[in-house]
Amino acid sequence: MPQRDFSLISEVLGYNTSPQVDNTDPRLLVAGSQNVLIDRNRKVKSRQGYSRLGVSNTALTPVRNAWTWNTSTGTELMMRFYDDELEVYLGTIDTLEIDAWTRVLASWNTTEIMRVASWWDATENLDLLLAVIGDDNIYEWNGAVAVVSSITGTTITKKGTSTFAQNRFYTTRNKTLICVRTGTEYTYTGGESTTTLTGIADTTGLQADDILIQKMVTNTDKPAANRTNDTIFVFENQLVLGSNDDNEVYISKNNAYATFTYSSPRIAGEGGLLTLDAPSNGFGSLDKNLIAFSGRNSIYKAKYLEITVSTTLTETLTVEKVDAGVNQGCQSPDSIIQIGNSLVYLTYEPALRMIDNPDAIGGLNPRTLSNPIKPDFDNETWTNIHAIWYKNTLYLCSPQNSKLYMLEFVEDADGKLRRFWQAPQILPIRAFSFLAGVLYIHSNSVPETYKLFDGYSDTASDDSKLPINAIATFAYNTYGKRALEKNFDEYYVEGEISPSTVDLLLTLGYNYGGYKQIIYKIINGTNETILEDVVDVNALGQTALGQQPLGGLFNAPANARKFRVIFEIPREDFNEIQPIFSTNEVDRYFSIIAHGANVAMSLRKNIFIKQ
Repeated sequence: MPQRDFSLISEVLGYNTSPQVDNTDPRLLVAGSQNVLIDRNRKVKSRQGYSRLGVSNTALTPVRNAWTWNTSTGTELMMRFYDDELEVYLGTIDTLEIDAWTRVLASWNTTEIMRVASWWDATENLDLLLAVIGDDNIYEWNGAVAVVSSITGTTITKKGTSTFAQNRFYTTRNKTLICVRTGTEYTYTGGESTTTLTGIADTTGLQADDILIQKMVTNTDKPAANRTNDTIFVFENQLVLGSNDDNEVYISKNNAYATFTYSSPRIAGEGGLLTLDAPSNGFGSLDKNLIAFSGRNSIYKAKYLEITVSTTLTETLTVEKVDAGVNQGCQSPDSIIQIGNSLVYLTYEPALRMIDNPDAIGGLNPRTLSNPIKPDFDNETWTNIHAIWYKNTLYLCSPQNSKLYMLEFVEDADGKLRRFWQAPQILPIRAFSFLAGVLYIHSNSVPETYKLFDGYSDTASDDSKLPINAIATFAYNTYGKRALEKNFDEYYVEGEISPSTVDLLLTLGYNYGGYKQIIYKIINGTNETILEDVVDVNALGQTALGQQPLGGLFNAPANARKFRVIFEIPREDFNEIQPIFSTNEVDRYFSIIAHGANVAMSLRKNIFIKQ
């Protein structure tokens, strides 16, 4: 009898839960999949793990927000806020290797989320980080850090050759710095353009290798006393502030972020006041338009119009409500992602929507990106959602359920764009940031930060690992004949596997839910009869730039090997079959390149379902 050919699934198109699971493309992953990733070669792999950045912390306080500030002077400052602490991660400063989370300011008496924006100070020639945290203040930090070399009674000399000004210390604004070790404040009067600050009244308590930061400035009762500031944005160097408690949006002067007054008639660059129909839920920009989200249903476009009054050029500032549907407002400022001249945001429907034309903001015009996984979005809890754009991928997290959702954007050489969702990743995540081109996540339960996609286990502590429960659940396969029964006696699997993966489980469910039978087969990464050569590692220098993402997101372990296996299985008639690949131990890696059976039509008629 001639050998029958195999009908193979040789690519994975994405993760999709909207179609009927037993009536869709068998190249799709479906509900039940988790902790696996589809790479640019369209094969599915177990995801890599995470490793902690900095020391462990068992306090039961989540990281409430985090961000990366790429300053105007070229420094990259990853920051996080939790409990009553605002911290920055410092690498090497003034030749001293710090490599630790360092306090900027403590004793915040709040349970609110800190939100930030960058504003340019033309006097200092620096960008400043401005923050709000649900009170009536605006907080300012300039990102200045230095390391003490030596001290006299009235001077402080820093390490390295850069001046204090080059390390971002103020030359005209608030000239107060803080010793991180002791919390003591010191005020200087000169020396910023050198390596030695002068005019310090008393340097008692300082010592060599102490870390110094510029003191964070508090602007009280801004823009008004007893008015809470919850959302923040900078548009054309004007600070924009919204509140959860009123419908007003305050806009500052473009060269004085704490000044909100304006003339009548108003002059361009002065402050402004906008009134919405509900509290603001965040801001963004499209082209030259300020966009404001309000309540559950509303989106506004700010309109700046120049007019001449007598001989004076003035400007009117109003808002225009665009036509948005019910629940098409933005859920959270932390869900708004600015991607070039496009805005992506999570609505109350819930849906992930994208707008890139200020004239197509409302109604049905915004593209809906989440439809392929609508059941996941509908069933998810989006409280405290955080989102980020990183290396052509949208990342959204659900802190309450410890889930990460990823939408990949892949463009080919001809400019054709392909988007696909990854399966959910189960991770203890509350916020994102990045450092030196690497993505980090911040914990939803403890004050810890983790390097994402690092190693092949999740790091629980310094001396223990957590297994990654990786499951690739494929859609049911009818092999093109839905109403007819089929059978096979061999199932082929081709992929990659690490030697530590001795228990890659293949589950075959015959008919819906495994109604007829369920078969289990084990693929062993030490079985030399099925193994071939070592898989090439996609490291820099081994692959052309642009062909594989750098940073190891889709890299195989150095000792992973190619495998091919054919399982012999007694024939059993079926209408549809569902293959599932899974592992749930530490240090496991697998990928599936192709799989399928040597299917033939059954010679028997299915008389049992005839009526």
